[in-house]
Amino acid sequence: MRAAGVVVALVAWQVAGLVWPQVTSSPVRVAGELARLAVEGDLPGLVAGTVGTLLAGWAAAAVLGVAAGYVIGRYRTAAVALEPYLVALYSAPLIALVPLMVVWFGIGERFLVATIVLAAGVMLVFPAAAGTRQALHAYGELARAYGVGGRRLLTAVVLPGALPHIAAGLRISVQRALMAVVVGQFLVGHPGIGTLLSDARARLDADEVFAVALVALAVGAALTGLVGLAGRRLSAGRAEVGA
Repeated sequence: MRAAGVVVALVAWQVAGLVWPQVTSSPVRVAGELARLAVEGDLPGLVAGTVGTLLAGWAAAAVLGVAAGYVIGRYRTAAVALEPYLVALYSAPLIALVPLMVVWFGIGERFLVATIVLAAGVMLVFPAAAGTRQALHAYGELARAYGVGGRRLLTAVVLPGALPHIAAGLRISVQRALMAVVVGQFLVGHPGIGTLLSDARARLDADEVFAVALVALAVGAALTGLVGLAGRRLSAGRAEVGA
């Protein structure tokens, strides 16, 4: 049924492309544009550069976001002091913060990494905080009864207990990280998927826009799937880690 749905969607898209070629393009034309970009436009290199920058920023965002979530979930004073600002960052549109990021970090690689950290890190704070609170609520009394505290409380109780929440946050944050890096490249002209989209928009080339958008969708789906698989594997083994 899934294959049939894909075939129907492609046929409908091809028909729409014959009627409105400058608006909807078509699968055949998009496939040809992808082949041209792979040969003439260094598409694999640009995708690899985008993914590399994304992973560097996302790794930093994961560490900072989980650490901040642990502090907020563990200490009520930190939650009262920091949560309003984090909610404001979570709600603010990314595009509104880009000019400030340019002033602080310029328009190079540091700007893209910082933008990813800001966009993806805040997505991890709240799941990590919720997981920390739940783990402490469920196992905190037992841990105190056995004298478990300090770093061992974090590694043996909080992290295993909060892992499902953190895994869900990681899946969301990697999507946000991809959006951040593509938007950043689009706005400042740093080589990557966003630059290809910007150039195609400037030429009003619907075929190239659809082709690059499909590449971005494929990258996002692959990263989300890999992160989800890793999260399920880690969650399946969290009982052994806790023990």
